[in-house]
Amino acid sequence: MCRAAGRYTARGDGSAVEHVAATRAAEDTAWLLLACSADERLIVSLIHTEQFPFPLKPSSSVQLRSNNVPTVSIEGKSVQNNQIFVDPRPMRHIMPLLMQDDQLVVSILEQDGAMHNYTFSMQPNDVALRPIRSRCFDF
Repeated sequence: MCRAAGRYTARGDGSAVEHVAATRAAEDTAWLLLACSADERLIVSLIHTEQFPFPLKPSSSVQLRSNNVPTVSIEGKSVQNNQIFVDPRPMRHIMPLLMQDDQLVVSILEQDGAMHNYTFSMQPNDVALRPIRSRCFDF
């Protein structure tokens, strides 16, 4: 997904392949991870390599915005203090629009109300996201 820091992998036994793409935030060692399981289940996650520099609520609003998509709030559930899973149901619909932009800004609301922004490069994304897009996104 990202020019310099993007990663893509496909793993499986041939009949059951899982596709995973990740891109690093410009501001920190946080990553946006998109995965499509063999049963076409979409997984969207924000992962910090150590831990987010603020406490996470078990469930909180994650805001996404880009040039093609106005600010959208989606539920995120934290796992420890280094990973947030974003509700995949709305992501299946809006991710194709987000992928048309150069950048995606993800904002995480801290417990005290402060907002933390993470900017992810979304281009070029054809190699990394083609299999995920064809299997896990709604058009």
